[in-house]
Amino acid sequence: MTKNIINVNNEWGQLKEAFVGIVDYENMIEPEYMDALKWESDEVIGYLNQYGGKKTDEFFHDALTELDSQVNSIANILSEYGVNVHRNIVLAYQEEKDFLTDVQKGYTATGGADFFLVIKDKAILLNNMRCPFRRKQMYSIRPVLEPILKNSNATYVALPPASPHYTDNDIYLERGDVLIDGYNVYVGFSGNGSSKAGIEWLEQFLGSAYKIFVIKLHPKILHLDTVLMFNRPGLLTYYPEYVEDLPYTLKHWDKIEVHSQPNEHLTFGANSISINESTIVAGSEYQRLVPEYEKRGIQIIHTPLQRSYQWGAGARCLVGVLHRA
Repeated sequence: MTKNIINVNNEWGQLKEAFVGIVDYENMIEPEYMDALKWESDEVIGYLNQYGGKKTDEFFHDALTELDSQVNSIANILSEYGVNVHRNIVLAYQEEKDFLTDVQKGYTATGGADFFLVIKDKAILLNNMRCPFRRKQMYSIRPVLEPILKNSNATYVALPPASPHYTDNDIYLERGDVLIDGYNVYVGFSGNGSSKAGIEWLEQFLGSAYKIFVIKLHPKILHLDTVLMFNRPGLLTYYPEYVEDLPYTLKHWDKIEVHSQPNEHLTFGANSISINESTIVAGSEYQRLVPEYEKRGIQIIHTPLQRSYQWGAGARCLVGVLHRA
């Protein structure tokens, strides 16, 4: 039997195989507010206090239908470009649905990226999101992911599980904070996603062949990939006002700058997923960037993602990459 190839060395190689999340109408619950969500706006915190712990479909059915369409659009676009797309599944057991609900109620299954991380042939299960309500999603990923990995070249490991008691300094590592360029691995740190302990764990696991660069982010930013993205060798897109300083290895790169505008409440202008070095998928809400990409010979496939942004996921957030050629 031919082995599945698990391989990710960068953010722009030809995309071959990936995960895309789903909308689980039956089980989706709005998260309760807790300290791990302190980065959210006052408006969103008020919303979480009002709807936290309540079934999403009962209050926001039309919005959820739009979200479903937008997530499926990403999966369809990738499939049309020859990507082998897997989808996670609905939670199978009540015990999974109840996991950590005594700590924080809530559940969503839209993000395909945050629950595993592939660096070269190393597949890391990210089973300890900073927000406890997110950790149960690993049970919708593992039944699909592990059969793929079983017949593959991959080394498969998992993070040490975080305590259900929330503290700032536990081992948190979130895929949205990690960008890869060969043996240079960049990890965002705002204090809202990945933690220092999580970054230290990754550095120790990868070993001396890899160099970890920590990029400090504005304290109201969740993940690195919402404000910084590598589009191809030597080209990045970023928000200068939210990235404290670029590492010396990125200083000479060509840079497309994005700046927040008054009508944009979320920073997802840098967030895109590359199909290859000349084709990226991004939200149609950021049409103003098209000329910058076109003059560099990059085609943008636009798809509406406004609802997905409202639930905290851009194009890259929805896609968990297993293989880039």
